[in-house]
Amino acid sequence: MSSQAELIAWGSSLLNTLEGDEGGATPLAEARYLLTWALGVDSLLFAPREVPPANEAAYRAAVTQRALRHPRSHVTGEMYFRSLALSGGKGVFTVRPETEMLVEHVVELMRSGALPDGEWVDLCTGSAAIALALSTETGHQVTAVEIDSDAFAYAERNLARYPKAQIRLVKGDATATDTLRELNGKTSLVVTNPPYVPAQEAPTQIEAQQDPARALYGGGDDGTEIPRRIIERSRELLVSGGMLAMEHSPSQAQTLREVAVMNGFTQVHTRSDLSGVERFLIAWKTQRK
Repeated sequence: MSSQAELIAWGSSLLNTLEGDEGGATPLAEARYLLTWALGVDSLLFAPREVPPANEAAYRAAVTQRALRHPRSHVTGEMYFRSLALSGGKGVFTVRPETEMLVEHVVELMRSGALPDGEWVDLCTGSAAIALALSTETGHQVTAVEIDSDAFAYAERNLARYPKAQIRLVKGDATATDTLRELNGKTSLVVTNPPYVPAQEAPTQIEAQQDPARALYGGGDDGTEIPRRIIERSRELLVSGGMLAMEHSPSQAQTLREVAVMNGFTQVHTRSDLSGVERFLIAWKTQRK
């Protein structure tokens, strides 16, 4: 058997391919994380100093895959969003820290009493991360929509991990008028992290390039084809005084504000992510009181 220290040193050396990576991972931190995962513990302090052979084999396999720049969620099958541990992997978008701020903005507005009564909807839910975070943090029911079969399967797995969350999962096109027709004029919140990446802003980080293209690219020259359709669909879903909260590229902030205004939204503005970058469209259907 090898010791924790020996395995961490070996892993750190092999993971030197991560040095300078724009995702922020460091070889030492990644080696420690993967050993923690392989041992099934929350902290290496609570694991044996000598690592059992089966756990060592799992660790060495994981390190080898990460050194080849396979995304962590593809290697471990796990990803994290706010307080949630979620199932992730090939075929579903890997959650980003930036999107956690979208949930933060929504929860802040909800707790301030800004949202009227009504249904909550998460369009283009992917792994259901946003829907689950909102439901577990607020107790509100959320209807989540996803069209892609692989992503939908991950969403189902994640709902099973949090059975107390109040989520209704719907398979369908989030932009289609027939999807959630029964909620037209009954929805107080539409939240969405839709495909929005413009072709000219394709990811350069190797791991991010492995996200499904269907979850990344928004269509059109500027990536706003799908976001525009989401805004139009949200106008139909929302009650008077209801809110749309949408993640987008910083390059799309002004364009999407203009699209929202053209669709009759008011108090349209953009909020920032953790880096202070314009990332989230906030818009209200008619004036709030």
